[in-house]
Amino acid sequence: MPPMLLRVAAITLALALSQVAAAASPEPLQLPQAEALTYWKPVEGTFRPQLNVDPGRVPFAEEVTVAYSVNKRGRTYDVKVVEAKPSTAFSGWALNAVKAMRFTATDSNTERTPIRSEMTARWGSGK
Repeated sequence: MPPMLLRVAAITLALALSQVAAAASPEPLQLPQAEALTYWKPVEGTFRPQLNVDPGRVPFAEEVTVAYSVNKRGRTYDVKVVEAKPSTAFSGWALNAVKAMRFTATDSNTERTPIRSEMTARWGSGK
């Protein structure tokens, strides 16, 4: 096969495969928390995130809003702090807790649709 024809075939194949790969990994649905729970429910359990700081010495944020995505396997990824109160306090505890969470697809989510949502966590207040 002539080199030019071989290059054209390789480029055509690469483009076709990239389109298939893009179709296989759709962007997660952007959902408010209440609607997100209709797709994925948190697996019950106690989460003990690693804390690299001592809450007795470092002020912890009392309320933290975290954005997260859930993939087809029920695992969180792309976890980020959206807001913390107070903003200067340590919010890593919430980030680590959401990273540790696992989810199970609901009966209505048979396709295991990936989602993106937010949740608000509170430190030690029992609220």
